Amino acid sequence: MKLNYNFSDPEVRANARFWPVVEACYSRTWNQYAMDPHFHNRAEIMYVLKGWCLIHLFEYQIDENQKARVTREWMERLGAGDFIFLEQGVLHALEVPETSYMLNAELRLTPNEGASISLRRLAETSPDLRAFLDRPPQPPIWRGSDASGALLRTLEQVVAEFSRPAPSESAALMDVFTAELLLRIADIAKHSPERTAARSYAERAANYIALHLSEEFRVSDIAREVGVASATLQRVFKRAMGVTLVDYINRLRVEQSKRFMMYTEDPIIDIAIASGFNSRQHFYRVFQAIEHMSPQEFRKRHCAKDVRQVFIYQNTGSHRYDPEWNLLPDDVEPSVPS
Repeated sequence: MKLNYNFSDPEVRANARFWPVVEACYSRTWNQYAMDPHFHNRAEIMYVLKGWCLIHLFEYQIDENQKARVTREWMERLGAGDFIFLEQGVLHALEVPETSYMLNAELRLTPNEGASISLRRLAETSPDLRAFLDRPPQPPIWRGSDASGALLRTLEQVVAEFSRPAPSESAALMDVFTAELLLRIADIAKHSPERTAARSYAERAANYIALHLSEEFRVSDIAREVGVASATLQRVFKRAMGVTLVDYINRLRVEQSKRFMMYTEDPIIDIAIASGFNSRQHFYRVFQAIEHMSPQEFRKRHCAKDVRQVFIYQNTGSHRYDPEWNLLPDDVEPSVPS
């Protein structure tokens, strides 16, 4: 039997035993925080209450040697009232450049013979939820904006109930809150057709950027590939991603340059060119604006970092990940870094 299930799995939809159980929750203020890439064996909902953050996302393939190779990288900018739903197994990283207050809930789809409610039964009573679950499984994420605040109120109930000293005594109440959480997300998805169309263009643009990040290209080149006018692409990209197209490209290139500086000894000018910047001056200006320090200062602070350093987030059930994109075997005992 499979141990981990996605909401879009046919087995889950066909079987009346499955129900998402809340296994982790938090409400937390992050300040200038960066989390290394990792993934969970359960679905995750991240909601930004105040401030903003970046969610870095990675698509990957696992070869016959159980090594994961990244095939695409992009990011989502979440502002106040925005949330993102990640299926289990999605490789991601959280970056908080300033200060952000966030709510988080993680749910594992579990077969339960004695459950009074199931995902299938709930979907049978809600066309909106059924449509949400029938969405294409790739990419295995969905983001939205909670304009009414209804999702926030439900998520706050989930976090509060999970934090009770004896949550097992109120399992039925938690099931009610979980059902309401899913219905709220489905309702937001139903009323987001324009955003869905915008995201289609934005995702195609992000694919082009990922493939050509180290090359020199113009917005018009991306627009031609996507099949829309440059002005239209920039407008829908900002609407879908919450960040301008140029800012998105610059941040991805800076992130790539940071990896080069941390894990290679290449000269900074070579790194700038390899990251897609057309001049040393342009690279320095963009890097300083995003990181609030010079490339030399960044390298000095991080040059001692071991390329095989691994961060374990044991308290959220994360899986280990190293910069060589190898998934470590499950039988290695996890440890929490000091």
